[in-house]
Amino acid sequence: MKIIIRKLCLGIALLLITVVCTHAQSEIKVPDLGTFIKPAAKAYKGMFNVYAQDDKYYIEIPDQLLGRDILTSITIIRGSAQRKRNPAMRFGFAGDAVNDRVIRFTKGTNGKLNLIIPEFVQANDTVGLYFNVVKSRLVPSLLAFDVVAAGKSSSVIDITSMFAGDNDFFSLKGAATELKLGGFEAQKSKILGVSVFENNIVFRSIKSYSEGAAAPEAPGAPGTAPKKQESNPTMWEVGASWFLLPEVPMAHRYGDKRIGYFLTGLRNYDLNPERDEFLTVANRWRIEPKPEDLQKFKNGELVEPAKPIVFYIDRNTPAYLVPYFIEGVNAWRKSFEKIGFKNAITGKLAPTPEEDKDYSMEDARYSYISYKPSEMANAYGPQVVDPRSGEILSSHVAVFHNIMDLLQRWYFSMCAATDPRATKIPMSQELMGSLMKNVIAHEVGHTLGLRHNFAGSSSYSVDSIRKRDFVRKNSFGPSIMDYMRYNYAAQPQDNMTPKDLLPFIGVYDDYAIEWGYKYMPDKTPVQVADYLSAWVSEKRKDPRFFYYDEEEKNDPRVQSEDIGDNSMKASALGVENLKRIMAGLNTSVQGDDDDYATLRSMYRAVKGRYYQYLQHVVRNIGGVSVDNPLRAENKDSYVPVSRARQKEAMAYLNDYMFTEPKWLYPEDIMAKTNASFETEVELGYTDLLNRILAKYFQLGNAANISTNPAYPPTEFLTDLQRYIFKDLETGKPISRYTRMLQRSFLNAIMGHVDKPATFPNDVDFTMTKLMYLTAKQAEAGAAKQTDFISKSHLVSIANMIKIWNTGQNDAYLTK
Repeated sequence: MKIIIRKLCLGIALLLITVVCTHAQSEIKVPDLGTFIKPAAKAYKGMFNVYAQDDKYYIEIPDQLLGRDILTSITIIRGSAQRKRNPAMRFGFAGDAVNDRVIRFTKGTNGKLNLIIPEFVQANDTVGLYFNVVKSRLVPSLLAFDVVAAGKSSSVIDITSMFAGDNDFFSLKGAATELKLGGFEAQKSKILGVSVFENNIVFRSIKSYSEGAAAPEAPGAPGTAPKKQESNPTMWEVGASWFLLPEVPMAHRYGDKRIGYFLTGLRNYDLNPERDEFLTVANRWRIEPKPEDLQKFKNGELVEPAKPIVFYIDRNTPAYLVPYFIEGVNAWRKSFEKIGFKNAITGKLAPTPEEDKDYSMEDARYSYISYKPSEMANAYGPQVVDPRSGEILSSHVAVFHNIMDLLQRWYFSMCAATDPRATKIPMSQELMGSLMKNVIAHEVGHTLGLRHNFAGSSSYSVDSIRKRDFVRKNSFGPSIMDYMRYNYAAQPQDNMTPKDLLPFIGVYDDYAIEWGYKYMPDKTPVQVADYLSAWVSEKRKDPRFFYYDEEEKNDPRVQSEDIGDNSMKASALGVENLKRIMAGLNTSVQGDDDDYATLRSMYRAVKGRYYQYLQHVVRNIGGVSVDNPLRAENKDSYVPVSRARQKEAMAYLNDYMFTEPKWLYPEDIMAKTNASFETEVELGYTDLLNRILAKYFQLGNAANISTNPAYPPTEFLTDLQRYIFKDLETGKPISRYTRMLQRSFLNAIMGHVDKPATFPNDVDFTMTKLMYLTAKQAEAGAAKQTDFISKSHLVSIANMIKIWNTGQNDAYLTK
């Protein structure tokens, strides 16, 4: 008993010592703010007061903002001049937003302030499993700061080392890999200053990095050392924006895989008692009426949103393009007007310092369209998103200068037969402005939350998109978020004007904006989700509103660069235009060069387009129509492409690939452009032929699940061999092009049959029989040949098959 009492007393004593020590720690005295900050210090008042004193930077964090979420975003203000830059590098220019994260400041132990990276979850209530799981675990602190001074209800910390150093909340550290940065050079870096606002702070600095370690590229030729990727010393002007997120996050709009929105994921611990569920919310701007306009909105009047979307146009943009950029942004206004908001989105030229002293592109409050002096032919539209709700806070659209060259090549190869302006290279500013307007409208669509909709263009018939009145009313596809580029199906006799050849925002886009932005203040997020789910099911009865993820590779409806509901009809019309272009290529293409550079570029654009049409057609072979139906929709998820459509695709390949397109390879053009048959012709067609042959896998899968497959793989292989080796016995000379196809087919099929298999299947038997058939045809054809090269080619084919057969374990093969 005495021992127990003694232990109890000892425990109480230890507890008292702990309490006293803890109390003493909590009572650690720090200087008063008024004493610590000297009169000569420079003070910036706002969200967090910032003090510059004795070459140090301090921030004062009010107690009321402890635990609040702060978005940190890094923007390049001025990119680095470099000895050599990889033209494929997407980032590294003024206006690039390269890293964003959410942080919180919280009180820690020993009187410190902690900086943490919060975890975001979705909870139905605060007393269920969510409370028990999430509230019972500690979030580790990323950084812990000593409090150097205290106000009445605030704490002051020193951020100098973070601000001046290579901390990813102030520097490019978070993008070091993408920018190929070397080591941070503190002695060459410096702090430039800060700007502080009510809910935002911008920290500006110069960051210098040494030359990084060069990474080896792919091995060079035998006996040569691998080349090194050059990594330059670089110096950057960087802006770090700290933006106070709304205390009440925007209401969620739960994702629906049947409509194309970028999504933010959240975990929900209450929804399912057996496991945590992963939920998605759509990324979208907070478009809501002003409180004083709510009744007007409910009455059906158009009102301006409380916080309109504004995109500022980079002043480095060529002056003639600025109005087109603005038009591309403003093109989305009509979509918002249909759901009750006027002037919801606006494009305007970025203000000068005299016009707005507070404006800066690195400030997370502003959205920006930057124009980049890059060899990259691209544009993109990213989003800065509140991870708690999916609210889009800002966006920095990037337009690379060389996209102008890409647009010229696209427009030339698709529309030079129907718009004479396309043959004058460089194209006029008016034409280029129109093309750029469409690029901006597409990229701004991404910034509104919309994903690519490659299924869109398949919902309009090829015949309808050749009718001018239809196109002027509907465009030639229901979504500008599709990569349908220009109306290449239109023929000269269709009498389209140049405006009819360009896409515009369509009915799917209006539908998608309504799904994401329709304001329903009287419904909870769950009620909104139920309402929209039923609405989408009803709308999808119209094929114009069908959507499927762009990564789908087997559905011929989900393709980029195509138009119309029939790849074969649309591609055949496109080829007719290519033939017209090629007929006048030598004389119609007038560039400002003396070395055929323009001719070479436009010729390759035509060949690339022809190859693209073939790829569109190939997707139909072994293809399936896919869907994401709800059970209530009572639809099949996978439906094979019809036999008639697959046979139509094979017939197209016979006409346009397995029959030499002599018009595409005229000797004079090949000579002037220094085009090599091996690189310009053989490589591409060999690759495509391998892709076609590999379709037997897809056809085999379909045959395994159906007693009556639409296009049996054995029939497909027989058709393919018949088309490629047609007319062998006529005795006519075999062209270099046809010899190339026949060799490629033979090599490919040998590779497939030679692959180890546990037991031969029907395809193996079919391929083997086709090999023997080919050998017999080659022998018979060689006997009739008088052309030495053609005869040698056929003898080689027959001999290759004999050698292959002799070396093969052919116990189960029959001739």
